[in-house]
Amino acid sequence: MSKKSSKFFSLFLLLLLILVILLSINVFYDAPLSSSINDSSRLRYLKELIIPKKEQKIIYGFLPYWNINQFTLEKELTHLGFFGLNIAANGEISTRDEDGNLDPSYRLLNSEQFLELSEELKAQNGQMELVLKQFNADDIAAFLSNEKAHLNFLQSLDSILLAYPITGINIDIEYAGENPHALREDFVKFMRKLDWYLDSKYKNITLSIDVYASAASNPQSIWDIASISQYVDYIVVMAYDFHQRGSSQAGPVAPLFSEDNKWNKDINQNLKYFLDQAPREKILLGIPFYGYGWQTDSHDAKANTYEDTGFTVSYKKAKELLALSQGGTSSESAWLGATSIKKAWDNDALSPYITYQQNGELYTIYYEDPQSIAYKLEYARQLDLAGVAIWALGYEDKEREIWQAIADGI
Repeated sequence: MSKKSSKFFSLFLLLLLILVILLSINVFYDAPLSSSINDSSRLRYLKELIIPKKEQKIIYGFLPYWNINQFTLEKELTHLGFFGLNIAANGEISTRDEDGNLDPSYRLLNSEQFLELSEELKAQNGQMELVLKQFNADDIAAFLSNEKAHLNFLQSLDSILLAYPITGINIDIEYAGENPHALREDFVKFMRKLDWYLDSKYKNITLSIDVYASAASNPQSIWDIASISQYVDYIVVMAYDFHQRGSSQAGPVAPLFSEDNKWNKDINQNLKYFLDQAPREKILLGIPFYGYGWQTDSHDAKANTYEDTGFTVSYKKAKELLALSQGGTSSESAWLGATSIKKAWDNDALSPYITYQQNGELYTIYYEDPQSIAYKLEYARQLDLAGVAIWALGYEDKEREIWQAIADGI
């Protein structure tokens, strides 16, 4: 080959290599969408450049037993967490309530409806998980500190896993109040033991845990995130309830960001602590399909609320209220007589809210809609998290708006 031909061939190879690199970048990297997330400096706490890859993300949906007749199994759902069975103080998984009646969750677990749902989910390659919960502080302390209770739990768990088409266990132990340091250590020991047991006996059963949004930033919480992350497949960060029914001011249930002197807590402030303590590929960002409303003293975004007036508003109910403002009708009795209905947008929280009047009183509702959820999905994508977890399936309406936002955003 002549020198001229050799030089030409080398140049051709160089151009081909450049083309391959450019194509690879296009395949494996999604340029961030244009949004107020990108235009801000709020993500500058990141210590490394994150290049999100084009890979399937987890769409985990919690299905509370009381919503089983109100939800539709959507194609985007990859994991369904059936909520849920209670863990007793002695470690046994309860099948009956305090009065001896069959637990409604357990009754549904044994129904044809649950079996059909499991088969339908399996047909679309989805995973059926069972949520095991404990919310009573005394029961939690008694359970976690007792080795015998751990053994009882594992024996009860065997009975569940051998009898039902369950592919994953989700632990939802929520402890409120002052936390003794020993209890935090006991939780880690329990999770280590549970991980070892599932891995040695079942192999294919995944393990996940639900934690408060403040868990990683609060050393007094029951969750030692850095330690627990070693023993779980996923950590569901319940990034909601920043405002609640009993809040003294109206505000967003799940604000992505916050303005100084306005919302003093938000998702972004809390997530940065999780990224320091757990692998991002194990983190699922919890997103709500609901919000809260209150009677308020004004229609300002930061209005004061009246005591004991808070109420939960699903996305479905919020849509019905907005339909009234456009001449529509609603079967929801809570909106009877509602007037002056207006939808607004909080640019800091990236969340919608509704104001209205009813019986001469003022009301404010903060909730989530396809736009606010799209921002949360983009946020999770830019941080390259494992995916998102929804509380709760059945709170959306029958239309595809909210699920289309998920399909487009993940």
